[in-house]
Amino acid sequence: MKDCPLSRIPPEIVGQGSDAVLAYLRDQARSRTRQWISKLLVVGQGGVGKTSLLRALRDETFNPNELTTHGIAVRPLQVPHPTEKGVAMDLSTWDFGGQQIYHATHQFFLTNRSIFLLVWNARHGHEQGRLYYWLDTIRARAPESPILLVATHVDERSADLPLRDIRQRYPQVVEQYAVSNKTSSGIEALFHAIAEHAANLPLMGESWPRTWLNAANAIRAIDKNHIIPQDLWATMKAHGVEEDRHKILATWLHELGDILFFQDNPELQDIVLLDPHWATEAISRVLESSDVIERRGIFTHAEMDRLWSRDIPQHLQDHLLRLMEQFDLSYRTLDNREVSIVVERLSHDAPPELQRQFDERLGQREVSMRFQVDATLPAGIPTWFIARTHRFTTRIHFRQGALFTDGPEDHLALVQAFPEGRCLHLTVRGPAPHGFFTLLRDGLEFTLKRFPGLRVERFIPCPGHDGLPCTHEFQFEQLQKALERKRMLIQCPVAFGGDIENPDVDIREMLFGLTASTLDEVMRKLDVMTAKQDEHLTHIRALTEIVQRDLLRSFQAMRGLEETHCPSLFVLRPDRGGAWKQRLLGQTVELHLVCEAPGEAHLTVESGRYKTRLSPKWLGRIAPYIEKVTSILKYTAPLIGAAAGFAPEQYQKMFANDIKLMQELVKKLPEIEGEEDDSLSLRDRHEDDRLERVDGATLRIVRSLLDDLDPRKAWGGLRKVLTPEGHYLWLCDKHAAAYRV
Repeated sequence: MKDCPLSRIPPEIVGQGSDAVLAYLRDQARSRTRQWISKLLVVGQGGVGKTSLLRALRDETFNPNELTTHGIAVRPLQVPHPTEKGVAMDLSTWDFGGQQIYHATHQFFLTNRSIFLLVWNARHGHEQGRLYYWLDTIRARAPESPILLVATHVDERSADLPLRDIRQRYPQVVEQYAVSNKTSSGIEALFHAIAEHAANLPLMGESWPRTWLNAANAIRAIDKNHIIPQDLWATMKAHGVEEDRHKILATWLHELGDILFFQDNPELQDIVLLDPHWATEAISRVLESSDVIERRGIFTHAEMDRLWSRDIPQHLQDHLLRLMEQFDLSYRTLDNREVSIVVERLSHDAPPELQRQFDERLGQREVSMRFQVDATLPAGIPTWFIARTHRFTTRIHFRQGALFTDGPEDHLALVQAFPEGRCLHLTVRGPAPHGFFTLLRDGLEFTLKRFPGLRVERFIPCPGHDGLPCTHEFQFEQLQKALERKRMLIQCPVAFGGDIENPDVDIREMLFGLTASTLDEVMRKLDVMTAKQDEHLTHIRALTEIVQRDLLRSFQAMRGLEETHCPSLFVLRPDRGGAWKQRLLGQTVELHLVCEAPGEAHLTVESGRYKTRLSPKWLGRIAPYIEKVTSILKYTAPLIGAAAGFAPEQYQKMFANDIKLMQELVKKLPEIEGEEDDSLSLRDRHEDDRLERVDGATLRIVRSLLDDLDPRKAWGGLRKVLTPEGHYLWLCDKHAAAYRV
């Protein structure tokens, strides 16, 4: 692997999939040039001298009346490479306003592959500088970036810091520097240290395809704060970037922070923001608005006009509002679309009705989990989750928590953060709480993933003994390991030390529906319940959603790649009805796409039906995938109502028959081994892993098949939706609309 070019591919390209990697390598092989750029992120409390420090590093005159930074100020800083002769590195300096209200918005720009200067005022001491808070924040968002501690005002007081202890707890800290912005003392040493560490950043001096870099530099040079996508594509084309590379390069520039362009969001894909700093400055006006503060987060269109109409046209105002929603900083209320809730301005005090209403559900079935972190709870938790989950809002919320409901299913959920305890609690109560809990937990986990350096432990409460409650909590990961080792019982230490006759508790009961290892148990329970669906409809729906999400989750990561973007659920039925032939290969079948709405999956109606032959090119290769699809659809059939254009009884009968045919097909798949092609070999297929053998290659085959059947990619009107919980689903217009609230 020495000198292998694959080790130098930018992670932003790798994350887009194999097609993007191949395009990058091919264009790089034609012609390439090195780029010497990165970010220098300057953080710390307000008023410690961050802006003055950057002025000193640029050899600018000290200004004793320097104004406080609001939001983020971005400027260039050029430093010489310490070993490459004649090479200058261009650092984009991001000066972050230190006021608390900005911390949640700043999280989006604290990225790996950057240098951090953590600035504190030696005159006030490191405690007042909240160094441990900032170190926790940087580690959570950018765990691989070097940190230089910088003490300012050393002309007034020497820097006193427990550096050894800090380095032990935060290995990212490489050194401390003491400076005076006023006298420039220590500035030269800091300047050289920045150059040294910048030179060692991953991919500093990386080789870009020449046409890509020329286009990127041309885009960076456009003197506008926004353009339309057509102008972006035209700029790329003018600099020699081939059309099928345009979206790849645009995604790369977005990930690098050069532009803000959400290509997959229908409400944001019509505008490319060329100046992220301009966008954050506009959003800062909302966070600082006295009207929004006084009204505890309520942001009206009238206030939007007052804040933005002076210098921002209406279409850009709407875009900025959608951008705040994309960043989980606000959401539009369901009953009045001209009112938004800015979650970072919610009240700090819990409404009295929050706990009262939740306690009214005491005695109902309950599922709960505690999320314990190893550091300060980062800004944005749980407010980002509150915004992301607003479609379940009860309008009872505050800065540290909220009450949610799933409406007709009659479940109530409470999420609450306890900053002093460095933890969050999620609890759902109701007749069948597992489904709603799993959905909300996915959303919470999706939010926590924004902090790759944050270590999270999960705990499950003991279910109690002999009808009595218990205070013990089991570590979730330990329960998972025990179940994987076929241990069904675990001893509760609290019960063992007391007067309880049987201190053992059932692991399967505690983990039911919460982990893939209990999926078989969920399916067995569903099999029993479907015979009495009128009596257990709420339970059936909850468990069905668990099964569908769990099975789809096993290849969620692959579904985000461009080459696997396609509907995942379908039925295969023999053409013109009837049964499967004894010899499957060559038989004409109809492939009918299915909307993936959890618990409400249904066949597409007006289109999405294709004729094809069972071919050795794809049938054997996707056999495990067909089994997985059948497993998902099996439990959907009892819940579906009538699709448009079908009478309920007719649709139920048709869909049930499709499931039966799919189950028969699954049983016949092993029979095709060796019929025509060695590529069909299934001899390494084991019963235990029949649902696990779905990977990116399988999904690419499915995508290729659908491309051949439907070159226009209409795909029955299904559209890809990334849900707030991080699930990629292909949905009909009706079900997609539920995620556009």
